[in-house]
Amino acid sequence: MWLKFLISNHLMWALFALTPTVSSVKDNPANSNGLSAYTESCPDYFNNDVRVPCYFLLEKCYCFSTQLFLMTWNDAKYYCRLKNYTLISIETKMEDDVIHQHINNTEGLIEQPWFWTSGSYNEDQWKWSTGPYPGQPFTYSNWASTRPVYNLDGYCTEINYSTFQGGWADFPCDFTNFFICEGNVTLPV
Repeated sequence: MWLKFLISNHLMWALFALTPTVSSVKDNPANSNGLSAYTESCPDYFNNDVRVPCYFLLEKCYCFSTQLFLMTWNDAKYYCRLKNYTLISIETKMEDDVIHQHINNTEGLIEQPWFWTSGSYNEDQWKWSTGPYPGQPFTYSNWASTRPVYNLDGYCTEINYSTFQGGWADFPCDFTNFFICEGNVTLPV
């Protein structure tokens, strides 16, 4: 009986972690610590655009462009900022693994061959242009075995499923790609 409860409870949490939305939650105003906890929502779609579905993963909201909704790197960066999101900055192997698994297991995403990240080359190194520490060099990377090739200004980082099974590649920033926006979600305290 307990084993069945633990298994079903574990599956419930696994499904919760991959649920595409997080609903808004307000605590009872009379809670014991006097603080009101609030969870911002992870929308079903970014900016109400059905071509950009959103998912709650790792306590963040990630929105993936699909259906031939491609942009240059600068345009994607600007588009994400419309709702105070940023192009994704993949800062840990765990985040990279979760994004990779999500893309591989989500219909409509695995068909997309490339996704822009916020990585770009400038001042003789690869840096994240957005995220918690904009302008910081990569502390984690998942470059494909033959990449980067072009350590030049004007090149940006993409997650490449076409050739490199989710490895990172350098690509001219003025080409169009799919992209991933990420935003923090405030969780209840």
